[in-house]
Amino acid sequence: DSEIFLLGTFHVLPQGMNWRSPAVDKAIEASPVVWFEAEVDTPAARQATLNYVMTQGFNANGGKLTEMLAPADAAKLQTIVSEIGLPMAAIDPMRPWQAFLTLSVQFIVSKGFDPSSGVESTLLSEMRNRGRTLHYFETVEQQLGFFGGFSSEQEMDLLLATLRDWDQYADDFGALFAAWRTGDAEKIDSMMNESLREQAPAVFNVLVTKRNTAWAEALAKEMAGSGTELVAVGAGHLVGKGSLPDLLAAKGFKVERYGVSTSAAASTFAPANDNAPASDDIAADPIGDILQDLGSDSATEN
Repeated sequence: DSEIFLLGTFHVLPQGMNWRSPAVDKAIEASPVVWFEAEVDTPAARQATLNYVMTQGFNANGGKLTEMLAPADAAKLQTIVSEIGLPMAAIDPMRPWQAFLTLSVQFIVSKGFDPSSGVESTLLSEMRNRGRTLHYFETVEQQLGFFGGFSSEQEMDLLLATLRDWDQYADDFGALFAAWRTGDAEKIDSMMNESLREQAPAVFNVLVTKRNTAWAEALAKEMAGSGTELVAVGAGHLVGKGSLPDLLAAKGFKVERYGVSTSAAASTFAPANDNAPASDDIAADPIGDILQDLGSDSATEN
């Protein structure tokens, strides 16, 4: 038999936050093999990131963002950079995609969230120390290459959306974090997927659709074997139409959710369907990791 747990993660968290639940712990303990999006925490991965950013993240021929943007957008960029405490001289030479990532990360850090405290960072370190077999869907170069490969118009759209929605950024991020903690799959899908799909369909295709498709193919091959595995990827990849669970279900695999009530006021996990696990398998706290249990159905069981 084959069984894969899908854990929807939040990439950045406040330091010291306990995101684990009994259901998550059960999945971790049962899985000798763990998958992540990419290995990002090794010296080699950090060097690869630096190399890519330095060679692909800056405008050629000394071009400046403030010269590429309309006056109002350039002024907004300067205001934002000042607010979050970055030197404009460091941001201005960046390509739009790199500026988008830098502003987004710096904003999150300014709110007390720490990339090194995110689910993947802490879980990857623990799993490596415990001797688990680790697999990765992508490399850091591939992940950065998704952004670096955007057309000029596409990467500018990312930056402009950030600049123009900046005043709403704090509320939106807080709402997204709350949706993750309470397991509100519909809210996560609406905030992460639907808006990007509508505003920038080409970008959505690269960052979400193509990646989900590739990951589903990889996991379908894993299901041909035997054993239990855990997959920890961003929660946005596990919700909505075209999500990883959606694609795997379409391939004939049985997908059951260990989900929680979609009410932000919920205090207990609630079965999402008649096939949900028994009550003693359901977490007693509302940490909303979109945790799903993917098992072979009778037609494909190994």
